[in-house]
Amino acid sequence: MSGYIDLHCHYVPGIDDGAGSFADGVAMLRGLGALGFTRVVATPHTRPGMFDNTNASLVEAFREFQVSLADAPGVPELSLSSEHYFDDVVFQRLLAGDGLPYPGGRAVLLEFYQIDFPPMVQHRMVDLRTHGLLPVIAHPERYQCLWRDPGILERLVDSGSAALLDVAALVGKYGRKTQECAEELLERGLYHAACSDAHRPADIVEVQRGIERLGELYGEEELVFMLREGPEALLMGEVPA
Repeated sequence: MSGYIDLHCHYVPGIDDGAGSFADGVAMLRGLGALGFTRVVATPHTRPGMFDNTNASLVEAFREFQVSLADAPGVPELSLSSEHYFDDVVFQRLLAGDGLPYPGGRAVLLEFYQIDFPPMVQHRMVDLRTHGLLPVIAHPERYQCLWRDPGILERLVDSGSAALLDVAALVGKYGRKTQECAEELLERGLYHAACSDAHRPADIVEVQRGIERLGELYGEEELVFMLREGPEALLMGEVPA
């Protein structure tokens, strides 16, 4: 299998809690390439007070990484976006056009507080759609409110948001509750793509196991949808059927 697209990865070194060095970033990319990924989107954190990245600083770090890759061939095609922590500050930036959406500018990756979603979240997702951005919810299986009520995500998806599975959740990387939630959300058909969310080279082993588990549960057709067709649609700003 090849032609996979990873919409969520932290391989650019030194700008968040991802790759700690250039060598680590390259190792991650080569590992993902060996699993069949031909395109990997960098999604460093934008989270005020923790990762105070700006568009300019992220673009510069990404360009420096690309320049250094001239001496390290054999990696997938690279793109840049960001994982936006969805607080009031970041929400206003996105509405003002100051976020860092996926390439093409039609979809944006969002991360939420682990315990709960903010008030009026469904209305805010609609606001983003009105401004021409498809909200893509990162790793919903980790949010504790969905452990209790998966219907929260169902309502967000019904109103036009998309959901991105961290495939390593299927093999227990984040604990039993997260794994059970991921399986439940899969059964409900609420995911539109899967990703690695890799932060370091050691993560690639669990990504591989997660991909294998997804294939065991749902077959090759689901792998193609979650790792190729779904990501392609999201990059176009479309919610894949």
